[in-house]
Amino acid sequence: SYIINQGLEQEKAGAQVLDVNVGLPEIDEPAMIEKIIKELQAVCDLPLQIDTTNPEAMERALRIYNGKAMINSVNGKQEVMDEIFPLAKKYGGLIVALTIDEDGIPETAEGRIKIAEKIYAEALKYGIKKKDIIVDPLCMSVSTDKNAAVTTLECVKRIKEELHGHSSLGVSNISFGLPSREYINSTFFSMALDAGLSAAIMNPNSDDMMKAYRTFNALHGLDENCTEYIDFASVLAAKAPVVVAAATTGAPVNKSSDGEHNPLITAIMKGLKDRAASITAEYLKTMDSITIIDDFLVKALDIVGKGFENKTVFLPQLLMSADAAAGAFDVIKEEILKKGGESEKKGKVILATVKGDIHDIGKNIVKVLLENYGFEVYDLGKDVDPELILETAKKENIKLVGLSALMTTTVPSMEATIKLLKEYDPSINTVVGGAVLTQEYADMIGADKYAKDAMETVRFAEEFFK
Repeated sequence: SYIINQGLEQEKAGAQVLDVNVGLPEIDEPAMIEKIIKELQAVCDLPLQIDTTNPEAMERALRIYNGKAMINSVNGKQEVMDEIFPLAKKYGGLIVALTIDEDGIPETAEGRIKIAEKIYAEALKYGIKKKDIIVDPLCMSVSTDKNAAVTTLECVKRIKEELHGHSSLGVSNISFGLPSREYINSTFFSMALDAGLSAAIMNPNSDDMMKAYRTFNALHGLDENCTEYIDFASVLAAKAPVVVAAATTGAPVNKSSDGEHNPLITAIMKGLKDRAASITAEYLKTMDSITIIDDFLVKALDIVGKGFENKTVFLPQLLMSADAAAGAFDVIKEEILKKGGESEKKGKVILATVKGDIHDIGKNIVKVLLENYGFEVYDLGKDVDPELILETAKKENIKLVGLSALMTTTVPSMEATIKLLKEYDPSINTVVGGAVLTQEYADMIGADKYAKDAMETVRFAEEFFK
């Protein structure tokens, strides 16, 4: 009933296709998706996009779908194309194609365009034409890559102008880790539409996003007599609250407390890497390394970490501070090595984004913070097989494993990884996190700890190794 209500609500809000995903750990996905497809088609007129990584679920949904479904998704991995293209040939469908292959997501537009061309060529072997493929060139967050939007927009433009194809984006990925995300999302959406975007996965209940969409259509001659824009603007005006002006004496301004802090703490909080390194070098002349780490570096990271938890510090600031702290740690390490010692590590931790998931922003933040707090991190990357994680734990005798998943469809991979680790050694602890995880799911899949953010992972690691 929840999904049916969501579908009807989003249809009313202006959605033109509904993406249907039921991939949660406790659900029999093939049975559930078949039931949902039948129920939605009974009450909703919109076409459906079937969103699953489970080939059995995909086939059962396509078999009972009335008409031509959208299929989300294939990518440039040969095994995925071998699984999905035969289903598209058999049942028909409009395919969403992600520009990922065995090597991950290319950093450049050129690399993503080459994957798109490979997918087109492979699809043609099954008689699937370009008109039935929508390429998703993927957008990563500008909070960790300043060129993320530029690269994606170049791809969208080239898909239209060079490949003469269709494109789609999950728009909100662009703003991950930033405050007031809808400002970024709606502006990026407008830019992508201008570059030739054909479709977007977005929230039709977002006024900012629909403003961008309706105004774009009106300005580009896609809205006859501006009818849709006028209807939208009228509804928006009716929702607007009445604002009553009042004289105020002005609220007190919160002054920065940076001046109260030690210069090294301030440098780290402001993300000044070179300054943090030079201050640390100066301190080492009169202080021992442990004092500098405990009294200044860890304290600074704690302040920034609490700000991140309380949403007063955001992802780019957190990463800048972590980078500055890393610069200070490097100076300390060099000094220890000069004296013939070794830098002490608190413990060894494996980090990995689970099999099938290609998002690693969260994992990378955890890595930086763990290293800055003195842990030795074995980062296995993204889309990691459970067997590789177990093999690394065995080889390096590691008792703490951090697993990340951003997509509902990859939570079962996380569960399989935890099961494999626990079967080998019940004393291995797992800490899990990611946008789709909750305490309930963490308990359900047998994790030892659910961490809602990077700092919580650090705190758990510190307790674990005590």
